[in-house]
Amino acid sequence: MFNSVKFKISFTAFLIISIIMLFSTFRDIKQTELKLLDSQKEKAVLLSERISHGIMVLMLKNRWQDLQTFMESLIKDSKELKGIRIFLPNNGIIVSSSYPDDIGNKTYDYDLEMLHDEKKDEAFIVERNGQSVASKLTVIQNQPVCHRCHGSEKETLGVLGIEISLHNVEKSIKRFKKEHFLDALIGFLFMGGGIMLLVSFLIDRPIKKMVRVIRRIEDGDLTAKMEEGVNDEFGLMAKSFNRMIESQESAQQEIEMCHAEQMQRAAKLASLGEIISGIAHEIKNPLTGISCAVQVFQSEMDEDDGRRAVTTEILNHVKRLDRTVKDLLNYAKPKPPSFMPLNVRDVLDKAVFFVYPEAKKQNVTIDASMEGEVSDVMMDPDQIQQVFLNLIINAVQAMPDGGKLKIIISEADLNTDDVDGRLQELLPGGRAVSMKFEDTGKGIDQDYMDSIFDPFFTKKSKGTGLGLAISQRIVQEHGGEITVTSEMNTGSIFTIYLPVILPETA
Repeated sequence: MFNSVKFKISFTAFLIISIIMLFSTFRDIKQTELKLLDSQKEKAVLLSERISHGIMVLMLKNRWQDLQTFMESLIKDSKELKGIRIFLPNNGIIVSSSYPDDIGNKTYDYDLEMLHDEKKDEAFIVERNGQSVASKLTVIQNQPVCHRCHGSEKETLGVLGIEISLHNVEKSIKRFKKEHFLDALIGFLFMGGGIMLLVSFLIDRPIKKMVRVIRRIEDGDLTAKMEEGVNDEFGLMAKSFNRMIESQESAQQEIEMCHAEQMQRAAKLASLGEIISGIAHEIKNPLTGISCAVQVFQSEMDEDDGRRAVTTEILNHVKRLDRTVKDLLNYAKPKPPSFMPLNVRDVLDKAVFFVYPEAKKQNVTIDASMEGEVSDVMMDPDQIQQVFLNLIINAVQAMPDGGKLKIIISEADLNTDDVDGRLQELLPGGRAVSMKFEDTGKGIDQDYMDSIFDPFFTKKSKGTGLGLAISQRIVQEHGGEITVTSEMNTGSIFTIYLPVILPETA
């Protein structure tokens, strides 16, 4: 559940919505709270001006004895007005108050501090007797009309302080917070539910349909197809997926056909191998008898007997037939390799030694070299020597007018980008000894490149067409691979790769 796309999208959306709504709610509440408090401050300023004006009127009419009654009546008539007092600015002694008991006492220390503040003309919020109030201080100036009673020595006659209760404002703020949070919660639930429905309808349901189709395909039903009706990303994905399945189905059919053909071919080759093996054994014994009989006849002839040329030609043909029979037997019933760690250069030198006279006769130069140090290889020396002989003989025969055969031995790193990926799969160890046989012969027609390793395929007038097939089988039995590239009238390059002995297996 927690790993599903539906949960991740929904949870992320809820988290973003929660953060946005909480931020918006707190911001609205704060702004509303500030506005309500500012309105109470403004009310305190207006009331302070009105009361100050009323006090001035009483003083001008010489009705100062009515000041106390005036203050007390204002308190009684107003639910918000909590207190009115007049105190002296120099010592803070209250000279008049809406509460008679306060007269003669000292005013609040905070009031005296505010008189010296730059914002003394503004209303302020303060805690008084456990309640929050909006207070405003108004300095009563000694104006010329006041000099008749108070003289002209003092600049300030007193300070008027009023207090307005914030009880109703605080109740309004609490109610507003409660309602706002409730609205935010309801909005959050509605938005969250809407997102869940949208995610389920637009994302979760299409994904579940796709998963069901994929599971059918995993079970082997390649006829299953995704719905392509919607023109959105899921529709495009479904179209691409269906095309991929169609390609896979076509590829699987081709693989099955190829596999069936390979099985038929393998069955034919197996049957052919049995037949060849039987025929080869039937031919081998009479050939041996013919060879012995002809040699006996030849031994009884004089050196100048004209029949010796005939018997010599018969023996040559018998040897040729014997080699053909041996090739047929090697292909039909190969001997299992006997592995031992050896250096390929030692085996190659022996093969070159055997072919050298024939190569010299056809004016073919053989140049064998080794690049750097080369690791040992687990091999059957007789079988690998047979492979080398086949490749060298083929190269010499491909250069009837003379030429050059260049053989290069080196150790190759198969993990580089320029190496064929098929070789990397066949030789997973990553390192191999490569033997490149490069001739300057006639080359191989590109039409025949896919068939040169097939048994009995040959374009020569002589030969069984088994040499390369046997060579490929031997190399693959050694865990390696043989590749070929060729260009007409330029030459061919056969390369053998054999895995090196790794340190842990040495």
